[in-house]
Amino acid sequence: MKAVSPAAGTAKEKHLLVETYLGRVSPLECDHLGHMNVQFYVAKVSDAAWHVMTSIGITPAFIRERRQAPAAVRQEIAYLKEALAGDLLRMESGVLEASERKITFFHRLTKIETGQVVMTSKVFTVNMDLDARRSAPLDAAVLACAQARLLAEGTA
Repeated sequence: MKAVSPAAGTAKEKHLLVETYLGRVSPLECDHLGHMNVQFYVAKVSDAAWHVMTSIGITPAFIRERRQAPAAVRQEIAYLKEALAGDLLRMESGVLEASERKITFFHRLTKIETGQVVMTSKVFTVNMDLDARRSAPLDAAVLACAQARLLAEGTA
């Protein structure tokens, strides 16, 4: 079922990217222009974030126990092709940058039938102490895992 896109990148990149969404565009997600409305792209990226965070050790249990998690502070989105009702979509996500307190995540949404990239997104996060409500250093194991999974420059 997984179509391979020429835009999907190198074999190493495919290994570092995590499938974070698989679904279709519902007619209810389309606006009066006939394509998927931007709010649904953002919702899919938001859902995808939980899966890519889990791939580097930031699981729901980790967040509950450690009381820290990445908080989005900026997002860049490029809408490249229209997604229409009925289109089958796949999102892949990975880590672009990781430092002591920051992680930048990358998300790429493609049409399964054609392999066309319809959207890319970078989400810039700061690790947050959920009780103090301020930035905190990333857990050492999480940081090491994130740095080991860095995507190549130019991926985005």
